[in-house]
Amino acid sequence: MASSGLDPTPDCLRRQRTRQIPLERGFHHACKRFHQANHVMFLGFPKMLREYAARAACVSHRFLHSWRCFPNLTFYQTTFGLNKGTSYEREKNFIDTIDHIIRNRSGVGVKTLILDVSHCGKVITAQHLDIWLQAIIRSGILKIYVELPPHYSPEHNLPCSLLSCAGSSLQSISLFSCAFHPTLTIGYLKSLKRVCLNHVHTTEEELGCLFSSTVSLGFIELTSCNEITFLNIPSHLQALSTLMVFMCTSLQTIEIYAPNLTKFWFAGPPIEILINNSSQLNYMSMNGTYNSGTIQYAQTKPQSIAPKLQTLSLTSSKKRAYPTFHTPVLPGKFFHLKRLHIFLFGTGFQSYDYLSLVSFLEACPALETFFLCAGGYNAWQDTTPQDSNADSLHIRQIPEFQHVNLKKVSILRFSSAKSLIELTCKIIENTPSLQCLVLDTSPSYRCKIMSLDDIRKSRCAVEAVERYIVGKVPSSVEFKILELSSQPLVNLWPTL
Repeated sequence: MASSGLDPTPDCLRRQRTRQIPLERGFHHACKRFHQANHVMFLGFPKMLREYAARAACVSHRFLHSWRCFPNLTFYQTTFGLNKGTSYEREKNFIDTIDHIIRNRSGVGVKTLILDVSHCGKVITAQHLDIWLQAIIRSGILKIYVELPPHYSPEHNLPCSLLSCAGSSLQSISLFSCAFHPTLTIGYLKSLKRVCLNHVHTTEEELGCLFSSTVSLGFIELTSCNEITFLNIPSHLQALSTLMVFMCTSLQTIEIYAPNLTKFWFAGPPIEILINNSSQLNYMSMNGTYNSGTIQYAQTKPQSIAPKLQTLSLTSSKKRAYPTFHTPVLPGKFFHLKRLHIFLFGTGFQSYDYLSLVSFLEACPALETFFLCAGGYNAWQDTTPQDSNADSLHIRQIPEFQHVNLKKVSILRFSSAKSLIELTCKIIENTPSLQCLVLDTSPSYRCKIMSLDDIRKSRCAVEAVERYIVGKVPSSVEFKILELSSQPLVNLWPTL
């Protein structure tokens, strides 16, 4: 048979069939290749290909033995090709398939378990999970990833005895939507390098037990662990380089004593943060997407807790419009900061005084890159002069500043707001080191479908740039105005 793009038969079977060699011998050859690839290809076959595999398994004990011994088990519903029937039937078929595979496979030799049953809330039971995890998690396993349905009820409690069974080999554990209550009896997890807990019910005392069981942790991520009120990162975690804490709503204080932390992400309302030794910390992200006040919080806190920062990313949002507000003069300086990213979201920034950000730039004498994503702006209330005389826009006078290191400035969602035009003009006039200036006028950068209002706002912004800014840009500066139509071609979002 000639090879065809429509023929779903695996290449190895097609070749053997063409030569009229028995299917078993051809599949033996396939099994050998699969075993060398060290992956459970059987699990990833679409339905039709799995039928070939199942048919061949009936005559091949070698295949049956080999797939039972593969070290990596990955269970995603999308990889099984179970797309027929109602959602309940698809979920039940997926659960039955997992159950059949695990019950017919020895847990010995498993290195990786990835179990995603997040879409099976109607079928999955605690009994399923207990049987599967007890069968698979043994000494020698390296990675455990378990994702249960959101708001899963009854809540599944991952037995800590399973981690004790994993012993010193376990390197990574990721848990989603479950309960996790480690105690001091968890044992010594000397190889554990990565912990990710998302929507997990646990307390600070129980996390302390987990942290005390290892010295090799290099990565910690906690998301929506809402029972935690106090987070302590102990000093014996000397390998810890990355800490992420996202939307833990009850959290009030974070104390970090790990001496070699280099990257810290935080999302949530401003809280008390203490970093005992921040000599290695060079990246910090403060995300207040659902809370206002992040910019004000960043005026003093990062300077005191991480004076050697090189990259600072700030995100803030306001859903309501307030009277004109601004960024006050910062009391200290970020002497080592080279990259500053500010993201403002929501219509509450309609009255924000962008010119006040000059004080932030002044506080960063070593700054080389400044990225600003401006907040929402109502062009219908635009008070920018509409005549062609560039001098008709009165630029407010502020104390003179000179920035001799700033090289690249990018402003996304640039609008015709007067204070945003003033900020841009001040940067151009007082930054002799400037090499590149990019003004992106798209109001909704990541939206593929733009409204007529978006197009009108973009057009107003372009006209404002041409009227008040273009003539001030030195010829030595690479200057780009990105209009709405050019947006799909360019990505300005900084790499974090």
